[in-house]
Amino acid sequence: MPQNFAAYTARRLVYLAITVFLILTFNFLLFRVLPGDPTDVIIQKGASPEVRERLTEYYGLDEPLFTQFVIYMRQLLSGDFGESYGYPGTDVIDMLLPATANTLVLVGTGTVMSIVVGVVFGRESAWRRGKATDKVLSTFSLVFYCMPTFLFALVMLMVTVNYFPSWPSHGTTSEDYTLYGPLGKTLDRLQHLLLPLIALVIETIAVFSIITKSSLIDVLTEDYMVTAVAKGLRGREILKRHAMPNAMLPVVTVIALNVGWVLSGSIMIEIVFTYKGLGYLTWEAVWGRDYPMLQTAFLLEIVAVLVANLIADMLLFRLDPRVKV
Repeated sequence: MPQNFAAYTARRLVYLAITVFLILTFNFLLFRVLPGDPTDVIIQKGASPEVRERLTEYYGLDEPLFTQFVIYMRQLLSGDFGESYGYPGTDVIDMLLPATANTLVLVGTGTVMSIVVGVVFGRESAWRRGKATDKVLSTFSLVFYCMPTFLFALVMLMVTVNYFPSWPSHGTTSEDYTLYGPLGKTLDRLQHLLLPLIALVIETIAVFSIITKSSLIDVLTEDYMVTAVAKGLRGREILKRHAMPNAMLPVVTVIALNVGWVLSGSIMIEIVFTYKGLGYLTWEAVWGRDYPMLQTAFLLEIVAVLVANLIADMLLFRLDPRVKV
């Protein structure tokens, strides 16, 4: 029986709410089941016992587990993400906001570029299947799809350091960034962004290219494509009006997953280039056992994926008539 868009969206929103609650519960329990007192990290970093006592009271760490969970949920719903263990006296959100902004610039820009170029590569590879263009594009896609992200990033870093030593190869900005004017600051950020952006785009292009090619090849063998040829339609017209719209259905799902991971960024690339984004901040929090920072970072990353999947489901409902049944 066909279902309308409102009912479909409402059911998906209910599933989303249940999933978010389960994730919040898991996110809470994950760091409570670890052995030892998490506030020991504060003492190890040189904080006073008074700071430890204040944080213990703030998070209710001396209370029963259920009471801690109630405190945790109340703080989240009020927008209070707590205080960093790694930097006592600093709110988690004050550290996450600039890091998230850096990641959005890097991975957001890289994802958009990868989608556009990857879909074009996959389209041309499928349309010219077996020809030289297909062989070149397929080889490129397979090589970088199989290559670990950190390996290509390390190669880029070594080449840059050896052959272009004056080009900034690490960090988000230069040490003299605050002394620059608006144009100088923009250029400085772009210079630091270029290397991690290239590494991210080249690695991600391969995913979209392979998915698009595979999907388009399946579509091109369908009976209605033969009918379109029999009707006398030109090749590129068939590709544009009949093949690509149907081939894009699985690509939309892959795009949604990649967009959802924009907030988490590419951790390995951020680590290699010391790019101060959310991925790099998460890595630092793991080594420093900064539990409040990790809890908030995990929550942002997972919710971003869930929301992206919700948007993908709604798009597929509009694009694919079979979802309505």
